[in-house]
This record gives sequence, C-alpha cells and structure tokens, in this order.
Amino acid sequence: MKKTNILKMLAMVLGCTAVFIACSKDPVDTTPGKVKKLMNDWKITAISVPKAGTETDSSLLKTCMADDIIRFNAAGFDFMDGTNKCDTSIFYYSKGSWAYDLAADSIKLGATNPTKYRSWKVITLNDSILKVKFIDSLDPAKKLTKTISFKH
Repeated sequence: MKKTNILKMLAMVLGCTAVFIACSKDPVDTTPGKVKKLMNDWKITAISVPKAGTETDSSLLKTCMADDIIRFNAAGFDFMDGTNKCDTSIFYYSKGSWAYDLAADSIKLGATNPTKYRSWKVITLNDSILKVKFIDSLDPAKKLTKTISFKH
C-alpha cells in the first residue's frame, strides 16, 4: 500500500515537473523594430551632396560602387567592396561598431580603421530602403552634407 502511494506521488511530481518545463516562456525579444530593420546587407544606390545655387544635388556615386554593400549585424558594421574596386574617398573607414540612437533617430558608427566616429541621421528606414544624411568633415573648411541611399 505504501509503495503504491509513493509511486503515485512520484508520478504526480514527475508529471507536474514536465508540465512546468513544457510551459516555460520563451525569452522576449526586446530589440527595437528599427534596429531589426537595419540589421541586413544594404546596397548603395545613391550618394549626393547639395549643388550650390540649384535645387538638385550632385551625385558622388561611381560606377564601381554599384555592387558595394554595408552589412549591419550584432558584430558591427562592414563596408564591402564588390568585384569593382573603388578608391576610398567616399568611405575611408570600412568596419567597426555601431549603435542605433532611437532618441536622435541616428546610427552611430565607431570605425576601427582609421579610428573615426560618425553619426548618420536616418531620413528613411523601412524593409527595403535606408536613407541617411551626415556632415563630412574631413576638411573642416569644406563641410559637406552628404546623403546616402541604400536598398536591401
């Protein structure tokens, strides 16, 4: 009689344990939607600067950039030249860390080669388009506002 009660009790404990384990919650993903959208490979489609005295911008996009990609992932960012290699006058930094500043709606880039900090103001970010603006200050006397568009 005691063995039967012990076996029933043991079976009930094992059954309850199995139910609790099976019902445990999956971890909640708290990654903001904009960060999730950004974490992809983005192909450069346009680079421009304002043209003085006109409403149109001057394009800085070169033919060799048509297959260039920037990758954002948990490990950082990486500019990748495609098969057509360009000079590095537009992107003189190639990889590093990044963070999305939700309050300022901007992407903060911390480049490692050369050591450089850059902030891109996000103009558009959706499932297929990323458009950013930033001040290029390589030459403090000639600060340019550049606009870069990407698709994914």
